[in-house]
Amino acid sequence: MFDVQTKLLKSDVFEYLLDLEIKKAMRYQYFFSLLIIEPDLREDTYNEADIIKATADIISDEVRITDTIGRIGNNKFYVILPHAETITTLTVAERIRSRIENYTFSKNSSVIKNTISIGAACFPTHSNELKNLVSSAAQMINRAKNIGGNTVCLPS
Repeated sequence: MFDVQTKLLKSDVFEYLLDLEIKKAMRYQYFFSLLIIEPDLREDTYNEADIIKATADIISDEVRITDTIGRIGNNKFYVILPHAETITTLTVAERIRSRIENYTFSKNSSVIKNTISIGAACFPTHSNELKNLVSSAAQMINRAKNIGGNTVCLPS
């Protein structure tokens, strides 16, 4: 169930829980948000294990215990924020982004600064279907990366 390196949920478990969250939100009529978080890794640090682990730890520190975090692929993280609408989502995402920006990663006595890009979408504001919600958040992370990274993007 858990990724060995980060201790976060593996993608298949996270995807199951995301599908379940959509069903619960529809049934009980509440908001939730999906964050996609990806380090803005430079080529010389791509898939750097220390950056991935520290990023996972910081995300875990900055979200509620009731939020769900998964590692999807090598360097993407997904977060479900139950009962979070746009303003709360933006606040949480900015807090994570800022903390990463100000964090000093160290490896072999060298100091590395890194940033992250975050794409987000809210249910049902931006979509009321799982596929479209994930697609919307993915478009937002692509937008964040395309404008230079180190930013949070939500659909307008």
